[in-house]
Amino acid sequence: MASVLHPTEKPEPSQPAPGDEFDDSTRATIEQVAEEKRRARAEPGASWRDWLYFQAFKWWIVIAYLVIDSWIAAEWVTLGNYIGLALSLVAAVYAEFLLFQYLWYRPDPDAPRLRRGEFRPSWARPVEVGRWTPEATLARRGIPWDAEADAVDPKEFL
Repeated sequence: MASVLHPTEKPEPSQPAPGDEFDDSTRATIEQVAEEKRRARAEPGASWRDWLYFQAFKWWIVIAYLVIDSWIAAEWVTLGNYIGLALSLVAAVYAEFLLFQYLWYRPDPDAPRLRRGEFRPSWARPVEVGRWTPEATLARRGIPWDAEADAVDPKEFL
């Protein structure tokens, strides 16, 4: 028969059963996992917006390019005009290249801004840094994006 405690009574603390205690390696693993969780909560990483612009849209725009180029090719093949096909595809691929550069061009981190010199737009590089890149986000916030060049290079650890 189970005993019912009065509201003022406190239950007796139960003793852990044998085998419930953790050995040192298990306790160290649990503490390591807890520390990793704490660090993950403190620095959650990129936002969904950043992930979408910096990574996901790159793949979708390439798929869109393939659809557009296929549509152009199908139209010209249907008409039987292969010179128009070649010219249209060259123009479309160049426009797609410029759009990709405008959105996602990232300068070489191994070449500091001083070595690259003053930026001048060209047919291959219409912008100094792509609009949807981490460097552009830093520039919009007023943080010099070349400051990362002074950071630790991950290639040093390979």
